[in-house]
Amino acid sequence: MSSIKILFLSLLADITGIDEITLPAENKTTLKDLLEELKTKFGKDFESTIFISEDKLSKYIILSLNGKEIRFSENYETLLQDGDELAFLPAIAGG
Repeated sequence: MSSIKILFLSLLADITGIDEITLPAENKTTLKDLLEELKTKFGKDFESTIFISEDKLSKYIILSLNGKEIRFSENYETLLQDGDELAFLPAIAGG
């Protein structure tokens, strides 16, 4: 069975209660589909931390697909494949 590994780092691990999960990758699963599934699975705290609107990620969240940063607004229709690894990282700010 095809699967996608999802990693939650720092605050996101606290919100979800886990630091990683593996979910089945259905045929033609997009990044948008996966995020919708995660919103349903982890609820309002997850959703309000990740998104600032329905289709816009918070500027404080970085998505990494297979080790490369991606912009959700430009890549939400990206097809995910068996063995992909998606990481949610909090952006770090300094001053």
